[in-house]
Amino acid sequence: MSLERRDTKKAFMASGRAERIGALPDDLLHHVLSFLPAHEVVRTCLLARRWRHLWKSAAALRITGVKGCKNAAWFVNFVDNLLFLRNPRVCLESFELDLDECDLDFEAFLPANEVHVNTWFRHAVMCGPRKLLALRTTTGIYSDPEEHETLGFPNVPLISPYLTRLELTMVYVHSSTLDFSGCPSLVHLTMDDCDIVGNISSRFLKHLRIFSSFFQTDPVRAHICVPGLVSLEVMGELRRAPVLESMPMLVSAVVRLELDCHDSCSKFDYGYCDDRQCYGCYGSGAHDWRGESVLLKGLSEVAELEFSVDSQVFIVNRDLKLCPTFSKLKTLLLSEWCPDIASDLNILSCFLKHSPILEKLTLQLSKVPKKPAEIQRSYTPPEQPFALSHLKSVDIKFDEVDGKVLNILRTHGVPLEKVNIQRTKLLDLNVS
Repeated sequence: MSLERRDTKKAFMASGRAERIGALPDDLLHHVLSFLPAHEVVRTCLLARRWRHLWKSAAALRITGVKGCKNAAWFVNFVDNLLFLRNPRVCLESFELDLDECDLDFEAFLPANEVHVNTWFRHAVMCGPRKLLALRTTTGIYSDPEEHETLGFPNVPLISPYLTRLELTMVYVHSSTLDFSGCPSLVHLTMDDCDIVGNISSRFLKHLRIFSSFFQTDPVRAHICVPGLVSLEVMGELRRAPVLESMPMLVSAVVRLELDCHDSCSKFDYGYCDDRQCYGCYGSGAHDWRGESVLLKGLSEVAELEFSVDSQVFIVNRDLKLCPTFSKLKTLLLSEWCPDIASDLNILSCFLKHSPILEKLTLQLSKVPKKPAEIQRSYTPPEQPFALSHLKSVDIKFDEVDGKVLNILRTHGVPLEKVNIQRTKLLDLNVS
């Protein structure tokens, strides 16, 4: 008996837990093993004769790397054998591959073993995981996708009748995979720090989260076509913001576009300044814009919305010209990433005049920006705005507030007794 096996068995038996746990039925033991990393699950075969093959029928595979392992060949061989020796008659409930836990030289490991990693992932799909299919190559947020290694996901459709949740972190995903028509049970999709090439489409998806990812579609915009979506989060650096198509079932949405978004211009609010060095304008084909709404039309049927857009992101200015009616919107938060709401108030006016059943409004901003009038957002309000008869409360969370905010609310018929101001700097409010 090897020293490792003897020590493992001795420690386990000495605690008296082996007898108690070993008396449990196999199904319950398989469930317990599903919470452990794969390399620890395999080691249980050393405990006793009954445990020798239990690991092969575990309900989940969590390949999270082995601390201290720096031998790439050993790790590849371990995962190959893990998948090959697993009982194929047992349905896999969940599969996680998280290379971030490895002590391997990731920059060297990934290019040399990408074929192996893709094979592991395809093998897992064939095992029919239901609850979760997760692939994470490493962690960290980068401002430039060239600064880190991403795993290239195979450019083939993902087909699984059982898969309900998919999580991808730092993965290069091609257009064929982004068509999830072959996954009728998939309702949760999360993409963190991924490189996305193509449109995202699914008739079945209910929850979509895209965080700090890059849409590699310049100059043509990607489209998100998920008509059955219930919740949406689009946050972080997106390069060109994707076009949000109709989502009639949408209940909640969080949309945050920062200055690093490629749809930014500091010189002109519609994105076609005369500077040919401005990548935001000329790199996006802005001069050929034909009146396509990027964000607001797709969000027009949401019930709860958090909207945060830097003042230089010009696609919002365009969307304001085509502003739809937010017929279901009841809760709206315009947060600190959206500084224009306090300077020219056109975004605020747009939502107030196009939200007939709005009940709760929150304005959140750290300070009042001083923005030149010539580059303020442009918006032409309708002649007959909606009466805000459903509005119950307005929370203003500003460090600095001027009378413009209260004036615009009063202009829209909002009684000041419904306005609650929370601020850290006490300033005089000159309400004209």
